Amino acid sequence: MVDLSLGTILAQMLNFFILVWLLARFAYKPLLAMMTERKERIAKDLEAAEKARAEAEEFKADYAAQISNARVEAQKIVEKAIQEAENTTREQLATAREQIEQEKNRARQDIAIERDRAMNSLRNEVVSLSVAMAGKIVAKDMNSETNTKLIEDAIRQLDSKTIGL
Repeated sequence: MVDLSLGTILAQMLNFFILVWLLARFAYKPLLAMMTERKERIAKDLEAAEKARAEAEEFKADYAAQISNARVEAQKIVEKAIQEAENTTREQLATAREQIEQEKNRARQDIAIERDRAMNSLRNEVVSLSVAMAGKIVAKDMNSETNTKLIEDAIRQLDSKTIGL
């Protein structure tokens, strides 16, 4: 059994108070200091985490703004390219139309030149036929009815050649 005498109780109480004093002096104060330091460190870490989160939000907003700006710029570039392509197409069409018009004018000029050549050739032929007819008329000494018939035949020949053009 345990002996509970006054001396033992006083000694245990004295030991208890010494133990409390030693713990308070050497353990409790350093423990409180360590807890306070840890509390401050956690508060600083939380503050740093909040600051990092705010910076991340800023970076995210900046990134979103840059992406938005990049999309706007890309859209502008695409629109500019489309506009330039349309302008180039218009210019090419205008050039092609101009070339076609020039070719038409050249063809008309060539046709006119060929028509003039054909008319000159026809005139030369008429002249030679007229000379030949005049030679026949002079050689035969025909009457006016024969002369009229020869002239009508020559005109029919000329008309058939002219219509053939």
